[in-house]
Amino acid sequence: MLLYRYRNIKNAVAELDSGTVYFAEPKELNDPLEGYLKIFWQGDKFAWQGLLKKYICSLFYNLQTYLITAGHFPPQNIILDTNKFKNSPMSQIFAELGEKFLSEGRIRDVIELYGDDETKCYSREMEFIFRTVIDIACTICVEKCKVLGLIRDDFDEKFFDVEYELSFEELKSVDCATRKKKIDELENLNCDMIESCLIGLKLNMKSTNDLQFLFKQHMLWLRFIFPRIFVENLKEIMYPNGYVVCFSKNPTNSSMWGNYADNHSGICFVYETEHHDGREFVNFSAKPLEVKPVKYSDEVIERNFFDTLQNLNFISAEDWLTGLDGQKSKKLTATKDFSRYDDDYQEKFYRKMPDWRYEQEYRVFLSDKFYRYKDNFSRRLRYNLNALTGIIFGIRTDFDDKLKILQKLVRLKKDISDFKFFQAEYDDETQLISIREKILLTKFS
Repeated sequence: MLLYRYRNIKNAVAELDSGTVYFAEPKELNDPLEGYLKIFWQGDKFAWQGLLKKYICSLFYNLQTYLITAGHFPPQNIILDTNKFKNSPMSQIFAELGEKFLSEGRIRDVIELYGDDETKCYSREMEFIFRTVIDIACTICVEKCKVLGLIRDDFDEKFFDVEYELSFEELKSVDCATRKKKIDELENLNCDMIESCLIGLKLNMKSTNDLQFLFKQHMLWLRFIFPRIFVENLKEIMYPNGYVVCFSKNPTNSSMWGNYADNHSGICFVYETEHHDGREFVNFSAKPLEVKPVKYSDEVIERNFFDTLQNLNFISAEDWLTGLDGQKSKKLTATKDFSRYDDDYQEKFYRKMPDWRYEQEYRVFLSDKFYRYKDNFSRRLRYNLNALTGIIFGIRTDFDDKLKILQKLVRLKKDISDFKFFQAEYDDETQLISIREKILLTKFS
């Protein structure tokens, strides 16, 4: 099977120079919905208690780290792995924070509303929940920091209190659709308010050594931003990273030449896959990786956060699914669905919205379950040069750029005599791009 990879000249030369291709993570691609999973939270009260404990402990750890390091070394991960602090003095602090947080009336309302193992809560609603309880969490964390001597006793921990007009008591009396509608309306206002406040903070940023003033700014940042980042981090920990190289079955699409090949002035690499047992492969770093077509569908993959935890080998599910007094969620004894979990993990890298169907895209997927490819350099994998069988020059490819490409091929010791060159041209009759094979009479030494 022939596959095509559109490139601008700079990237094409770099790939030929190194004999490698770069595997990109979804956020580096041009569709913000790449790798999107529709995550929801549906669990019993002990699962929710465990999650809310994790929330306040993570908030405290971020606040404590800011205070101890004077803001110089913020934590790399927002979500705290409290399991790492077992048998340390910090474990007692986390236990106290969790117990006090869960005893608050508003927190009990949250657990009563959502902890029936029937109510589905999606990410926007989850962010709303965390935002409505952030003031309680901040107050508890500041009080604990005062006891530890990290914050002055005269600091007013309630300066950021906001009272929400919509209560969880009200939400219990309405149906699911009405609840989501009310929360969406309030979240729209919240988002605008948060953005306005952050703009105000930035515009009024002062160069000052007043630590109290800087600390208040940080507390406001936590209040506005932490709930959103926490939800995003929850979704990210459900699956390890994965990376892709993108190809197309179509070498004549004008939009793709325009978008990916520098407005038709780049080139298009031609690759030939290897066929084994009804599947197609390209050899990377001495191992074959399968090439599979992208599915263009409106259908979204859904996953329950609480059901997923047991399938993760890099976190303690028990740490997450334990409520007050050590009571375990029944999610801990549920049957594992690792096969489906793994299918969804891979499937999300081969899904795009129907708007992208014209690309006729194929992908090579690189799993990173053991975090071997976190840095960009490690994701540049060498490929079998024999897989590269031709190059298509764009309608506007400059002559000097064509020469650069030819010279790189020679330096790679690529057998030019067994290599095909093509020229993309505009067909006046069909008003489409056509591809014709070029005959190069020049010999390369």
